[in-house]
Amino acid sequence: MNKERAKEIFHSDEMINVTHDQRPIYIEEVIERSETARVHPVDQPNIVQEVPLYDLKEQQE
Repeated sequence: MNKERAKEIFHSDEMINVTHDQRPIYIEEVIERSETARVHPVDQPNIVQEVPLYDLKEQQE
């Protein structure tokens, strides 16, 4: 995923389906300088990790 799309999803009022390693995640923060994002699994908000933006996939409905 590119940086601009990740920021759009992060700031969106609606829930947009994004996965990391085929697992649904929620983007907590987009870190532009390192092109990474802080994310957590949708079903486990206490597990936060920083991952490269290119590992995030937007799921088309």
